[in-house]
Amino acid sequence: MARTPDLQLHALWRQRLHRQVDSGLTIAQFCDQEGLSTATFHSWKRRLRLSELAATLPATPAPPAFLPVTVRLAELTPAEAPPIVADLPNGIRLRIPTTDARLACRIVRAVARASTDSGDPR
Repeated sequence: MARTPDLQLHALWRQRLHRQVDSGLTIAQFCDQEGLSTATFHSWKRRLRLSELAATLPATPAPPAFLPVTVRLAELTPAEAPPIVADLPNGIRLRIPTTDARLACRIVRAVARASTDSGDPR
């Protein structure tokens, strides 16, 4: 579990970062003057920049429970009809050897619900 940030420590480092900019000194000069490690200074600079960036970003919405699927039907007799092709949003293309649209939809729904973490690289 993530630790709760120490708000006083964050405030202290924000002040230090502002003081360095206002001082006109390079980071190395400022750190020498303050008795700080330049690596620690850069680490806090990056950490505070990332936390401020994260605070401005909207919360990510939950992924949809069901992804949209496109099913194309052929207008041919069953003997000459090509398979029904379903293009899933993740790039997978299903070729279903039937002209029965209801069956194809049931197959697509079943595939969409199935776990995709089988470990098989195919």
